[in-house]
Amino acid sequence: MAGDYLDHLQAAAEKALASLRRHAVPPTALNYSVWFTHHAGQSPALSRAIRELEERGEPLDEVRHLELAERFLGRAAQLERLQELVGKADGTLDAVAGELGGFRAHTAAYGATLEGAATTLEEGGRLDGISRLVAELRAATLAMRARADSLERELGRRDAELAALRVDLAKAEEAMSSDPLTGIGNRRLFDRALKKLAREAVEQGAPLALLLVDIDHFKRFNDTYGHPVGDLVLKLVAAKLAEKAQPPRIAARYGGEEFALLLPATDLAAAKALAERIRTEVADRELVLKSDGRRLGTVTLSIGVARFRPGEPLDAFLARADQALYRAKAGGRNRVECEGG
Repeated sequence: MAGDYLDHLQAAAEKALASLRRHAVPPTALNYSVWFTHHAGQSPALSRAIRELEERGEPLDEVRHLELAERFLGRAAQLERLQELVGKADGTLDAVAGELGGFRAHTAAYGATLEGAATTLEEGGRLDGISRLVAELRAATLAMRARADSLERELGRRDAELAALRVDLAKAEEAMSSDPLTGIGNRRLFDRALKKLAREAVEQGAPLALLLVDIDHFKRFNDTYGHPVGDLVLKLVAAKLAEKAQPPRIAARYGGEEFALLLPATDLAAAKALAERIRTEVADRELVLKSDGRRLGTVTLSIGVARFRPGEPLDAFLARADQALYRAKAGGRNRVECEGG
């Protein structure tokens, strides 16, 4: 049943945190995923490996956690598990906080009632037996309040641990969605953004345009000057696209020396004008090596431009942009072409 499954996941979450504390490793997304997967019984092979390491008394440090994650967990699966856990933990903590609030309110009201009863009895100076009973109940109330305080501290500790997990999750998501060399979005981010922006374009009845950008003769930079210069060229183009990609625009490295720029609320004419500005600004800048002052010439771009047609498959949208890019390269490079030629 759903309730039993949620209880199982919550128990696995608590055991995972306890295991991290026991082995004195930080609760990063990777480390947490290893233990949560183990305690949730989601990877028998991982659990077997952990048991063998523990039986041999080998230290389960951060390096070992990385090895286990690389061996038994995929990065995407890691994030999916962690996202599910954080969502469920959020709900659990909210429920606990609500119950704790109700518990404290109940004990406060109960305590107030007893205080009033005690005062009335003490003023009357009679019924010693009942007064003693009230005193005992008052002590019980104080104990209840102490328990509530303890629960509140525990909730605070759990909330802090969850906050750390959220931060680590955000870092992991960012790492999985960005290109490590240029710092802009990667293909994974592009694919997700394309689906989202296409859906919004249909819902809002707004245009959506796409630029596909290719660095002309990129191989020549690598072959002539070496890969460090090639990397510099990639970073230069990425920085120019990032400059033009203020939210909600999305810039991404599409693959190799190709880049993409998604332009919501932008029609074809405006997208073409932006593409021309990008092409011109990049071509007007001469590359000079800071180390020795060598002049490496200029970087030129070929750019294909297309607009999204509501209801069409996204592959068709991409294909039109790619065909326009092909025409730009076939037409001599260092130029912009729109869909339909």
